Amino acid sequence: MIHEYEIAVTKQLGARAIEAAKLHAIVKFPEESCGFIVGGRYVPCENRHPKPLEFFRIEEAHFDTAMRAGQVTAIVHSHPNGPIFPSHADMMQQIATDVPWVIVSLNETGIHKIVAWGGDLPIAPVIGRPFLHGVLDCYSLIRDVFRLGRVELLKQGVHWPHDPILLADIARADEWWKTGDDLYSANFAPWGFKVINRVEAAAGDVFLIKYGNETQNPQGQLNHGGVMLDHGQILHHLTSRPSGREPNSIWARAADLWVRYEGKPS
Repeated sequence: MIHEYEIAVTKQLGARAIEAAKLHAIVKFPEESCGFIVGGRYVPCENRHPKPLEFFRIEEAHFDTAMRAGQVTAIVHSHPNGPIFPSHADMMQQIATDVPWVIVSLNETGIHKIVAWGGDLPIAPVIGRPFLHGVLDCYSLIRDVFRLGRVELLKQGVHWPHDPILLADIARADEWWKTGDDLYSANFAPWGFKVINRVEAAAGDVFLIKYGNETQNPQGQLNHGGVMLDHGQILHHLTSRPSGREPNSIWARAADLWVRYEGKPS
């Protein structure tokens, strides 16, 4: 199913556009390349950032004109010798622009990986997805389960009690919890969740955990979460393995907090 998802993403963005973006990234290496995808066609832009080896900037007038015209179907940039996942700044700008973003990750030997996320792109299957910070991680899984809802999840063999519910996407740095940032406990109440007792937990609820030892989680933050399914199972996504179902017994006991969606406060 993951392969089918990747094919669907490429089809939506345009295979020729992706290939052109790859070529642009190679030509501009070791600087960051940048450009737009417009109607299945890649439009290269000049990187106007004063530090093009580390960042990119599209000329403001060019960017504003393209966005106002409603023609941009994706924004593309490269990560030369960089991570394959989006930075905190990448995520912030993707949320602000509300269109898909694409990262071309490469080094001197060539293209390493293409990553696309956000906007109206297809949603990856909730079971068997590889881990990728900010795109396919534990919060992404929770958010995707809620926004897919019962009908679409049933097509994947996942029984879920809720109709689609849209939770906000939040920009986050890799290993955000190590610097004291807070993704979970600061946001779930404003999103419409309330804390419940562990013995109340049922299908459709969310568990949160302070995962890792003192080195891995020095601030003791709630830094991992998943959802309760029926038939005594949970669904979550650890960094070390594909997303999947597990018996809820161990995780229910280990959870530091259980929350239940009740609707956003008026």
